[in-house]
Amino acid sequence: MVFLKLSDEWWSRDGSDPHADDNFAVMLHEIELKLSPDHELAGQIVRVEARFGPSDDVIVSLIDGTFALVHPTWTSRVESPPWPETTRLGDAVAASEAVAMWEQWR
Repeated sequence: MVFLKLSDEWWSRDGSDPHADDNFAVMLHEIELKLSPDHELAGQIVRVEARFGPSDDVIVSLIDGTFALVHPTWTSRVESPPWPETTRLGDAVAASEAVAMWEQWR
């Protein structure tokens, strides 16, 4: 089970939106379409866990149990690395801390 501690600025799977799973599935599909085979996250994403409300940045869970922050490009083509921009966050505790610091510098 995922236990990210996020501010109220994030829309997460455990929120009250009954359409969150559908919306996150669309975001995941969009991200996967943009990843080139040599992008560090290609084939590594399990699902979208949260979306930052003021922007379109998302937190994804990875197959190794860690998390990454991804900034989708929303283009109509596969991107060249390092796009979409990605920051590895680590496990749930490290990810929660990294995201809190990221919010301060936005």
